[in-house]
Amino acid sequence: MDLISVEQSEQANGELAGELHGLLADRAAEGQPLVLGLATGNTMVKLYAELVQLLRDKPVDLSQLSTFNLDEYLGLEAGDSRCFQSFMVEHLSGPLDLDPGRCHFPDAQLAVRDPKAACQAYSRLIQEAGGIDLQLLGLGRNGHVAFNEPGSPVDGMTRVVSLHPFTRQDAALNFGSIDEVPERAITMGLAEIRAARRLRLLAFGKSKAEALAGALGAGPDAQRPLSSLLHHPDLKIWADADANGQDCSGSEGSGREH
Repeated sequence: MDLISVEQSEQANGELAGELHGLLADRAAEGQPLVLGLATGNTMVKLYAELVQLLRDKPVDLSQLSTFNLDEYLGLEAGDSRCFQSFMVEHLSGPLDLDPGRCHFPDAQLAVRDPKAACQAYSRLIQEAGGIDLQLLGLGRNGHVAFNEPGSPVDGMTRVVSLHPFTRQDAALNFGSIDEVPERAITMGLAEIRAARRLRLLAFGKSKAEALAGALGAGPDAQRPLSSLLHHPDLKIWADADANGQDCSGSEGSGREH
């Protein structure tokens, strides 16, 4: 695991967007498909903006790109502006004019009616695509990864979950009030996340410091979902000074093994 400490989040966004652009360009040149696992949330907004700008400056054929989003709320109408599919259309798939048929999301409508069928169908889609080449991740302030809350099974596959009050509180700004935030979601499990060939996680701000330090300082612990990913063979975590709890001056971009 490579923990990369940066002074400002902009450096992390630039480095990761550059890696994504390079991977897209390499696969396009080879005529080979690429499968990206995508995340949502405020942490990802500037990363996606950076990637969109790179692809406008240095265009790449994206016709062989497939994407799989980590999760989706339950209980929202299809097309609701607050759902993660709408987020992705606004920040990535829309600006890049990606083929909607190659942009995959857990079926939240089916998950309400038949959770088992929805979860199995999404897991099967990922497997049929050949697995995820690179998975983007954020970190919740209570330590959740995707919507795998503390206590989630380390061998879990896609499933319907109840959201922690902290998770709902953090989403309340986007919904107007916590009462409007869905109580359940469908999420990729930790086993599926761990199966991705590359994992790239961003953690910015003081609100993430306790969760990050707790996961890095512990052995595998179901109460700290990130801890189950730390022995992945290709995991990079970018953390700014606030999240990492240290002064990064003079050491931007320096990595250390954990």
